[in-house]
Amino acid sequence: MAIEFKKQSYSGHFPEIWRGEAKILPGGFSPKQQIPPGTVLRRAVPLFVDFDELSAAICKTTKVLAGGTTTKPRVPKGHYFSVGDSVTKHGDYSILIVITGIDKSNSEYDTLTLQSAYTGLAEKDVLVEGASTGDGENAKIAPAYEPNMIIGAEKDWNGKGLLTIDAAYDAVVLIPSLEDTPMLPEWLNGVCLKNNPNILYIKQ
Repeated sequence: MAIEFKKQSYSGHFPEIWRGEAKILPGGFSPKQQIPPGTVLRRAVPLFVDFDELSAAICKTTKVLAGGTTTKPRVPKGHYFSVGDSVTKHGDYSILIVITGIDKSNSEYDTLTLQSAYTGLAEKDVLVEGASTGDGENAKIAPAYEPNMIIGAEKDWNGKGLLTIDAAYDAVVLIPSLEDTPMLPEWLNGVCLKNNPNILYIKQ
């Protein structure tokens, strides 16, 4: 009698951290940014931890997908941007534009609504949460935060209770897990996080 084997598939995602091993800082950190209920904080997402404030900020990036416009770019699901965030384009840093809306109705992608057109924005560009420092001629636009830690434990935020973020200070991150929320080259020093050489980035 022949035996029939049936293939079954399960949804999932690329593992973020080699062997799942990460060293977590004691205690949790309060988020500096608004994190909407329903957000899944995934491991290995870059963080800026402020030890004086005991706070953590997500270093937000996302890549631009095909099919959008310069005022309504399409981006992958799983980004961390919120309405009110200011974005700039990696490698440009000439302008900050506020996100005024986020349409999540499509199952394949989200659509950001920008306050004004981002001239020249195209597929594969990387949007970064940005901030301006200095005044007048000395004003400079740059990423709002530069990472020194990563998220060490996944958390599904349901909006109830007090949200804290678990920050890891030592881990080996698998780069493919960050495809949709890319690391910026200037955040790295070789295979290490520039501001924390205990965090390594490899392709596996």
